[in-house]
Amino acid sequence: MPQVRHTLKRWGVLQDEMDEAEFERLGFGIRKVVAKGTDPLEACTNYLQEHPTDLLVLATHQESSGFNPLRRKVATPLARSVGQAALFLPHHLPGFVDPGSGQVILDRILIPVTSDPDPMVSIRAANMVTEGLGLTSVDCTLLHVGSKASFPDPLPPESKTCRWEHVHRQGDIVDTIVAVHDEISADLVIMASEGHDGFLDVLRGSTTERVLEKIKCPLLAIRARPHP
Repeated sequence: MPQVRHTLKRWGVLQDEMDEAEFERLGFGIRKVVAKGTDPLEACTNYLQEHPTDLLVLATHQESSGFNPLRRKVATPLARSVGQAALFLPHHLPGFVDPGSGQVILDRILIPVTSDPDPMVSIRAANMVTEGLGLTSVDCTLLHVGSKASFPDPLPPESKTCRWEHVHRQGDIVDTIVAVHDEISADLVIMASEGHDGFLDVLRGSTTERVLEKIKCPLLAIRARPHP
């Protein structure tokens, strides 16, 4: 199990990791749970059904990491089954928090947008993330892939943390998202997800899942509609 208080001391958040009162003054708690069972997906799903949460944070493998693609996936099916927002962290890549110092390095966010799902879902998420982390001047690229006539052209709210840029491209949706991610060296991708939509998506994964397989940064998936 990760040593949370030890990590917070290394980051300079705690002076004494053994001082429980100092830890409690931070305003959050830590619960470590060991679930019994042979199926991690089933065990996690059962736990989350009894203990609902607002956000899942999940390390995940990518095919490019050398992970055996025949092995059963857990992270994406878990997030899809319980319906909460999920932050996916490719396990072999650095995230936007330095593990040694706790410093947040989040300069560029890529937000693919369409008219459906509502692009404001992802835009509001970007605002919440950047404000919650106390950041300033984060470049947020709103990317639309498709015809200009279908560009949703959302009106992002005025933000103290985000600078909005609109980009329009044509081509394969997944390949184009990954290409723009590479061009701007995105530190985070935020996508509103509908889950699986149709037979082909069930076979090959949703757009969000396919993007997750190819990018080189964390991905925050937000369910566009309430989970049934």
